[in-house]
Amino acid sequence: MSLTPRGAALLGGAIALLVVGILKIDGALISIGAAGLLLFLVALVVGRWNLSNLKIVIQAPARVFADTNFDFRLTLVNQRALLDAHGINMRLALSGRAQINSHSRWTAARSSATSKLRGSISSRGAVSKHPCRLSSTFPLGILEHRHQTIVRQEMLVFPKAILPKEFFSSGEFDDAWHGEGLQAGDSPGEPRGLRPARPGDPAKNIHWPATMRALARGRAPRVREMDPPGLRPRRATVIFHSFGTDGTLIRTDYFERALSLLCGTLRHLRGIGIPTSLSSDLIAWKTIPTFQSHAWREALTTLARAERTGDTEAHDLIAAIHEAPGEDALIIISDMQPEAWQHVIPGKSALVVDIRQHKYGKRDLKFRKTS
Repeated sequence: MSLTPRGAALLGGAIALLVVGILKIDGALISIGAAGLLLFLVALVVGRWNLSNLKIVIQAPARVFADTNFDFRLTLVNQRALLDAHGINMRLALSGRAQINSHSRWTAARSSATSKLRGSISSRGAVSKHPCRLSSTFPLGILEHRHQTIVRQEMLVFPKAILPKEFFSSGEFDDAWHGEGLQAGDSPGEPRGLRPARPGDPAKNIHWPATMRALARGRAPRVREMDPPGLRPRRATVIFHSFGTDGTLIRTDYFERALSLLCGTLRHLRGIGIPTSLSSDLIAWKTIPTFQSHAWREALTTLARAERTGDTEAHDLIAAIHEAPGEDALIIISDMQPEAWQHVIPGKSALVVDIRQHKYGKRDLKFRKTS
């Protein structure tokens, strides 16, 4: 409980009138001061009663991605039988971090008020407790009463999916694969030129400006001719590890970012139709599939509950690389810098993801002309 500016003025005025009335033996001033103190006492009792026997319930998805907004419902349940709840402010901290505010102006006794909100959780993990603070200045706005409670809701938060920039630097896994185990990609290929239309050509390939000119000359319509699509690997194996040479600085933020890069990699490969297996020291170097729906859910659950392994050795990493099928494309992700472990891996073709994905630079100033 705390005084509001209005409450401080009321309390100070009541005490001052009471003291002056006693000193001057003025019954009117004593009555007014006593009435102010009585009003303050009534506000204290009613304000505490207004926050008593209230319950907070949330309806949220059981599985979400970190830093991804989702819709949920926040319900204030008034379990009292006589007194309604007035002016209840709710401040919910999802997993103790994201602050979400809501307000219920009036909630009848034995009833509830529901708010439809939208928020996100910033970090991964298995979350079951969400602190919530209830506050109200009812009645009269002279006292702010607060009540702290815990809302219990099981939520599994997956890592934020970040796609590594290495997938775009050389075009690998996106119609530019030169290794073993090839399959055709999804892109239509690069445009080569125009040719006369033949039976079976899709209408979307018609080049209308050239077609109009050709029809004006009495020739056949013209369509775009594309090169054959590129090639991508038929299967892939992703290796995640926490090995680094002695003296390398270990950073916990790198581990969380590495899990985000791993999640983004697996989701990207699954999205473009490449069956992928995951081998990691997080799962004692077991190999698990990630392509089918049930396997993808289990892999995400593993990443949500993952803890960093501090006893990974070089021979474990080398053994995992040798056990990867030769026809699979190999991707290696680590929470350590590549310079700390890349020199120990054998000379096998692999896509190495650098944990340092950010580039900080100065932004140019832009000026706008004004009349």
